[in-house]
Formats: sequence, structure tokens, C-alpha cells
Amino acid sequence: MLSSSETGAENYMLIVSGPSQYTPFLSGWQEFKDHIRRIVNYQPGWAEVMPGPGKGEMQGWCRLEKQADADAAYDHYTISRRLLVHLFRTSRTSSDYRLLKCSCGPYFPDISERSHSPIRSGIHADSVRQYMPKAYPVPAPQYAMPAAYSWQPYPQAPSYTQMPAYPGPAMQVQQAPVYSASTSGMPVNVRHGAMLTEARGIFIHNLSYQCSSTDLHALLCTVGRPLEWRLHTDRSGQSKGAATAKFATKEEANYAASRLNRVAHMGMTISVRLDTDTTVVGQVQPPVIVNGSTYSRVSQYDSRSVSGTSF
Repeated sequence: MLSSSETGAENYMLIVSGPSQYTPFLSGWQEFKDHIRRIVNYQPGWAEVMPGPGKGEMQGWCRLEKQADADAAYDHYTISRRLLVHLFRTSRTSSDYRLLKCSCGPYFPDISERSHSPIRSGIHADSVRQYMPKAYPVPAPQYAMPAAYSWQPYPQAPSYTQMPAYPGPAMQVQQAPVYSASTSGMPVNVRHGAMLTEARGIFIHNLSYQCSSTDLHALLCTVGRPLEWRLHTDRSGQSKGAATAKFATKEEANYAASRLNRVAHMGMTISVRLDTDTTVVGQVQPPVIVNGSTYSRVSQYDSRSVSGTSF
């Protein structure tokens, strides 16, 4: 049987506790997640912030996928002796949660250096197991195979005299397809017409959760004049750290993507690429059939992409 680390189901839970006056990054889960994103290499997972067991304490929880990120975050927060930090190894597929290390020793001077105090810290494997969202595999139901059945063979269907073939209208021969190449070199059938499209939008990722629509517009205006811009939010209206914008031409979109990619904005390094959604800029009419010959009206295939049936 493979272990959780061998199957890729293993991950880590970082828990940081401390007085609210020393932990401004624990004012909300967005602030806590933004703070961790500056330390780790991979995107952190689920995060939550809640009141701690002590008076005036706050407690932040965050799931991390990589052990190197988990160790880096643990080392970062244990530098301050005002913070109580726990690191658990967890799993998506089982309840095998284990405490790897904690700073209970330095935080509580009356216990030994490498000891863990579940009573005073209020954190232990059972509490983590009960609080964390889990995804356990659903076992497949087992069914008993039915007994074999016996039946009588059906009588053979009677044979009928084949009807003679009568002459009918000649079948129409389907016209051959008309192909053109898209900007990616893909052959596209434009016999029944096609739409000309361009990528005039950009997709922005890794924005700060504090970025507003006004902040986004100000950022876009540094590289051009956006026609539309939109922050992506969840059902509660909280930012997802992503946005889209559209410009008047594909050249402006390409310029904006190249200039803004990997630029520092509000404490975060943003990632920008061309959006997958395209804008319709024209239409190719179907070809004209004259005396049984096919003449295509497709005459313009510049740098625009062609939408149609690809083969």
C-alpha cells in the first residue's frame, strides 16, 4: 500500500497564534494568506482566521502543499517569540494527522524546549482533524452477482422476398470543403462561413486581495486605455486575486501583457497573459456556387484568427 506522500495526498497545516497587537496579518484570512504568499513558492491553499483560546489572541490556519514551503513559513513565524506556531502533516484522503513541530517550548517558558502543550495551546491532532475540511474517498458499493438465468430461444424471423429497386432521384454530391489556415497554422473549414476574431483582452493573476476596481483601473492606465476591466469576486463579494481587462486592439493588449507581467503591485508580483476569450472583428461569407464550380470569397486572413470547424 502506498503512503499518502507517495500518492500525492499529503499536505501540511500551519497554525499561527498570538496577541492581536503583534499580529496585524491575522486581521482576516485574506491578509493572512497574502502574508504567507510572500514567504512560500507555491500558492497556499485553504486559509481561515479566528479568535484564539486566550483573551485578545488571534489564530490563523493555512494549508500548504509542499514541505519546503511549510518549513519556510514555520521558520519565518517562529523568529518572533511572541507567536505560537504549530505545523501538522495532514492528508486529503485519510485522518492521519501528525504534529511535526511547534514552538510551545519558547512560548511557554515553564515547559521544556521541545515539548508540546495541547492543554495550554488548545491545539492537538483531534482539533485539527475536526476543524479542517476533508475529502475522503467514497467506497464503491459491493453487489452480489445474480444467478445465471435460462431461457428458451426465440423462433427465427420469417424471411421475405426482397423488393425490386426502383429508379429514384440522383444523390446530390456534397461539395468539397474549403480550407484556410488560422494564425496557429491549423486548417479551418470555411465553406459555411467563419468569424474573424482577435485576442484583445488580458488576464491578471496574483493581485492583492486589497486591490479595488479603482486600483485596477489606475494600474491599467499606466500601459494604455482599457475599454473594460473587472475584478473576479466570490459569492460574498470578496476578491479572488484575479481580474480581466479588454483593450481596443490586439496590439494594445499584447503591449499591456508584456509590460505588466511580473510587475510589483500593492506588495504582490502579478502575472499577466492574453485572455483566452476573443473578440469578433469580422465575418467571412460562404462561397458562391457558379455552374457547379466553387468560388471562395475568403480573401482576408491577416493576423486575425479564424473560428470555424477545425480538422
